[in-house]
Amino acid sequence: MRGRVLVGIGTAVVVVSILLFGGILSSSKATTPLAAAIASAKAGTGKQDALTRLLAGFATGNTAAYVGELERRIATDPQDADALTLLGLSYQQRGRETGDPTFYKLSGEALQRAANAGGRAALIAQGRASLANTRHRFGDGLQIARESIRLDPNNGSALGALGDALLNLGRYPAAFRAYDHMAVITPGVASYTRVANARELRGHPTAAAVADKLALAIDSTVPEHVAWTTVQLGNVEFNQGHVDAAARWYRKSLRRLPGYVHGEAGLARVDAAEGRYHSAVARLRHVVEVLPIPAYVILLGDILERSGHAGQAQREYALVGAIERLFAANGVRTELQTAVFDLDHNRDVAGALARARTAYASAPGIYAEDALAWGLFRAGRCGQARAHSKHALRLGTRDALLIFHRAMIERCLGEPTASAWFQRALAINPNFSFRWAPVARAAALAG
Repeated sequence: MRGRVLVGIGTAVVVVSILLFGGILSSSKATTPLAAAIASAKAGTGKQDALTRLLAGFATGNTAAYVGELERRIATDPQDADALTLLGLSYQQRGRETGDPTFYKLSGEALQRAANAGGRAALIAQGRASLANTRHRFGDGLQIARESIRLDPNNGSALGALGDALLNLGRYPAAFRAYDHMAVITPGVASYTRVANARELRGHPTAAAVADKLALAIDSTVPEHVAWTTVQLGNVEFNQGHVDAAARWYRKSLRRLPGYVHGEAGLARVDAAEGRYHSAVARLRHVVEVLPIPAYVILLGDILERSGHAGQAQREYALVGAIERLFAANGVRTELQTAVFDLDHNRDVAGALARARTAYASAPGIYAEDALAWGLFRAGRCGQARAHSKHALRLGTRDALLIFHRAMIERCLGEPTASAWFQRALAINPNFSFRWAPVARAAALAG
């Protein structure tokens, strides 16, 4: 895990505050298995000295250079199991940094070679569990994480992977228990940002911010960790409609790590929310050059469309399909993402609904169920849509987009309560979607 900084009584006090202040843990960012390996090696005994030395090169934070070093080491000794394991974990980090899913295929191959060479079984299993979750193959992630925990019950990263899999499978109490255990044995950014996201899931954004700030308090040495957590604080504020507060956190992330793409993307959302579309587009064009993931490309397209550049927006939307196909070719399940994108843009509704059903069947979390409800609404089956929308809101999540979907379904059914649902979505965050917030405002005014 990232940084066992506090020890003894100090650690116990912070952990108790995390567990008691809200009592539910969750995840918004995949566990970083390479960081977990570093912490495990540093905390271990003398027999891990070789692994500790091997990990020293990662301390620079230059993952690309570290990958090159590991690749050269393996070229010299193809049976170096530790180097192969770390290369597999490093490829996952490179995938997150670049948005290039080919690194996930390389990760799987390296971890398999490490296993064949007799590598450390618990660490390899932990890496495989994280990889399965990254590929949205949560059933596999659950099974492999359990194996990793059987081999090493105190591996916090494996507990995180277990919780992530359970969360996406809709098994929330079990996921929260796994995260509770993770926070106790490995307090740090990875565990406490799970606390924060879970509190948002339960509709407690103020408590979420407390957890993020505690993460910064105990693990503030690695710039990327600090920048990531700071962006999460910005997101918590933005999701409540607090645009100025969000901007302050995003700028703080960029002061800590200049050029940080997630901070730039956050400021782009702020710019667009305040009508500075030209600035928002300029920021996002830079972001997608560095990290071309669907979420940011879609955001760019939506802002372009909102600002009257429909032709440019369509070019960005076409790119989304190409990126999704690349992800699928490298083992990443994309049914949920492609279904929501197509449903939002009202195209291939039958096919998108089928994909939403598949996504929900394989990983029945609240966001997959909301996507199914949205697909049923788009197909005109509003009674069925309402049942799924109600269940998707069972945790008390204050997500304005989920509330907006419920409002559209209620209006479809001719319910007089629809206007109140639209107003509720806008009260949570008047800028929840550059595509749908204007629709919600018009509907709320119409009554």
